[in-house]
Amino acid sequence: MLSSRKLIYRIYGKRNAIQGLTLVEMLVAVLVLSVGLLGIAGLQAATSKYKINTWVRSASAALISDFSERVRINPEVAGTSFASSGVESSSAYALSSTWATQQADTLAITKNCETSVCTPAERAAFDLLVWRQLVRAKMPQGAAHIEGNPRNGFLVTMMWLDKENIDKDKVLQAAPVCSGNETGMAQQSCCPQVVSAPDGVRCTRFSFVP
Repeated sequence: MLSSRKLIYRIYGKRNAIQGLTLVEMLVAVLVLSVGLLGIAGLQAATSKYKINTWVRSASAALISDFSERVRINPEVAGTSFASSGVESSSAYALSSTWATQQADTLAITKNCETSVCTPAERAAFDLLVWRQLVRAKMPQGAAHIEGNPRNGFLVTMMWLDKENIDKDKVLQAAPVCSGNETGMAQQSCCPQVVSAPDGVRCTRFSFVP
């Protein structure tokens, strides 16, 4: 027969051991939950990053469609056409300003061709200003580079600043510059040298024939 003291010791000793084990299990559960929540937070941050770039590229496609319609409506000053012969004429829809120049441009409209009668050249200037306003509104610090004509087709480069375009040291990456020898995705994502795009800028290129 166990003495009353030994019996009490065994009962309370087991109870304390069970309580201690439960506390350890709770701590482990909290630790696992914390790691899971950190993982979810990281996933949300990555998803937000890719969502922004996806949204920008989608906006780029809509902007290109808008621009191409403006060129088709005003072909007289769009540049050399299929019916033209001899020396190529410049396009009133060309845009070759540097990134810094475009960011500093106020894009002020001096003549509204939606309410006033305009010449083809005035219409082209108005179209470019309105379109560039849309680019700036729909893309982070949006800018563009436009070259070409109706006969050879237009090449439009859309540019925007991606603050998440960083390396492992969290330094903004330099924009890849077009050399003319690119193929595949490199050809579609390089930036024209003349725009002098700063680090962190991304480019996507589109071509179309009016």
